[in-house]
Amino acid sequence: MNTKLPNFFIVGAAKSGTTSLYNYLIQHPDIYLSPLKEPKYLSSSANKFPHKGPGDIYVDNMVIKTWDEYLQLFAGVRNEKCIGEASADYLYFYKCVIPLIKIINAEAKIIIILRNPIERAFSAYKHLVRDGREMLSFEKALDIEEQRKKENYEFIWFYKDVGFYYNQVKAYLEAFGITRVRVYLFDDFSKKPFDIINDIFKFLEVNKDFIPDMSPKYNVSEVPRIKFLQRFLMNYNHPIKKLSRPILLKTIGKENTERLVNYFKKKNKKIINPKTREYLAQLYRDDILKLQDLIKRDLSKWLK
Repeated sequence: MNTKLPNFFIVGAAKSGTTSLYNYLIQHPDIYLSPLKEPKYLSSSANKFPHKGPGDIYVDNMVIKTWDEYLQLFAGVRNEKCIGEASADYLYFYKCVIPLIKIINAEAKIIIILRNPIERAFSAYKHLVRDGREMLSFEKALDIEEQRKKENYEFIWFYKDVGFYYNQVKAYLEAFGITRVRVYLFDDFSKKPFDIINDIFKFLEVNKDFIPDMSPKYNVSEVPRIKFLQRFLMNYNHPIKKLSRPILLKTIGKENTERLVNYFKKKNKKIINPKTREYLAQLYRDDILKLQDLIKRDLSKWLK
């Protein structure tokens, strides 16, 4: 088995574009990313399995829990210069993840992408609504977040807590140094994706002239055009889905399969109640102000 291990990590934040980033970077001939996005191996010790939230069992089943399984993710490495993986909970679980990254590669490079924590929280909420897992209003879900923690829900349910970025980012900067950590903003990635990708190529020291196909959008929190079809799409154990998805991937490719699935969805028109937005802005205010000083970026728009 090839025992080459990652020399860079996309660590989050969740619902901030890491899936799109993964799918764009993996196209580069000098970059190898584990075929499983979100292996979560380095954060697994921070979790108590099984999680108890609706649908959490499927997520749990996808988590890599042993070293041998983790090594297998990189068995396909050939001559790629950059070897990486992307697990969006590594930022949140920084206390246990950072020491493990240090063991794997003390000189590893870290990529962080941050989204307005209010928008990030609501996107996580819509993600679970989309999947038929979240049945409460956003406001009620925020109210019972601590209860869900006690009941051992998976971290995606922690809409508020995940968005306190300051300590998370600070820990990575202190552990790996400013030259080995890149912090990007979701807004920049959305508006000028080629600029961000180009900068990441330079950061990873690979050919920056390579242009990936960036037309597909991945893991968008949308709601179904047809409810029964959405239930089929989200039923991961459905025998027809198990049979048809590999066929689609083989015949029309991953990107066209993603486009086909997205066709049967429509934009999720849920919006945040202005009072809820104001509450979250006040909740995050001090953390955002400290974060903007830390990363030297104006984040005042996040407070509006």
